[in-house]
Amino acid sequence: MSAKTTNGTDIESRVKRVLRHRASRAYFKHGGWTSNAEEADSFSDAVEAAEICVRYGLNNVELALRYHAAGSDLFCVVMR
Repeated sequence: MSAKTTNGTDIESRVKRVLRHRASRAYFKHGGWTSNAEEADSFSDAVEAAEICVRYGLNNVELALRYHAAGSDLFCVVMR
C-alpha cells in the first residue's frame, strides 16, 4: 500500500530519487551529469541507484530525494 497525501495523490509519484555528485552538486543523467535536477534520471529505489553507481563506477555520490512541489532536495544519503 502506497502512502497518500491528503488529497488522495500518491506521494510516490511526486518524489524522485536521484543521484547527485557531492562535490559538484550535479545530477546523474544517462551516463553523464546535469545541473538541472528535473533532467536527472529517477530511480525506483535505492537498490537500482546502487546498481547504477557500480555500473558507471560512480564515486562521491549521494542519493537525494526530491519532492516535486518543494523544488529542492529533501533528504540525501551517501551512496558510494
